[in-house]
Amino acid sequence: MKDKNATIIVDLIPSLDEIKKNLHKDARWGIGKAEKEGLKVEQTDREEDWKEFYEIYKNTMKEGGIMPSSLEKLKENTSTFLVCKKEGRIIAGAGIWFRNVYSKEIPRLYFNASLKDFQSLQPNNLLYWSCIVWSKEKNYKEFDLGGWQINAREHLQGVNKFKEKWGSVVYFEKEYPLFKAIGRKLVRKFYLIKKINQRFRRNKDAQK
Repeated sequence: MKDKNATIIVDLIPSLDEIKKNLHKDARWGIGKAEKEGLKVEQTDREEDWKEFYEIYKNTMKEGGIMPSSLEKLKENTSTFLVCKKEGRIIAGAGIWFRNVYSKEIPRLYFNASLKDFQSLQPNNLLYWSCIVWSKEKNYKEFDLGGWQINAREHLQGVNKFKEKWGSVVYFEKEYPLFKAIGRKLVRKFYLIKKINQRFRRNKDAQK
């Protein structure tokens, strides 16, 4: 059974200068702010970097009411791992993976998390831009920002608004097992069911 999905797609066909020019002014300002504050983004595979970032990731997910994936799962699914540093300290990170989206395999934002105390320095803006630059340099034509929530509520509304500054909303349908597709529709439509589902998933994960 098919169910509707949505994501944000960044068109990578223009030059990097044109891509940046087409971003929302707040996104461009955030990139500039991060650079002025001396933030640096680097690609890494070091175990110590993964472990340092994972603590940031766990806290970010839990604050958003989302069960964090295990460190092993993140590492297994991540094609490219980027960290944002302030004076050598990791304050944020992002992972890129490849996923088949509306019949295309393109680079996709897998995760992104940052320390609250440093968010005013705009590390997430610099990470998003770095993901776009990486994808452009690899000659991909699109970059997927990892989903856009239909009927978003609470903090997900803010996540949607942030992503909308970088590209265009694209709707597509994906095939799911019958009961999962029905469940997705109910969770999206009814707030109470969504809360019950989140609690069930938290309890299930805690028992592992």
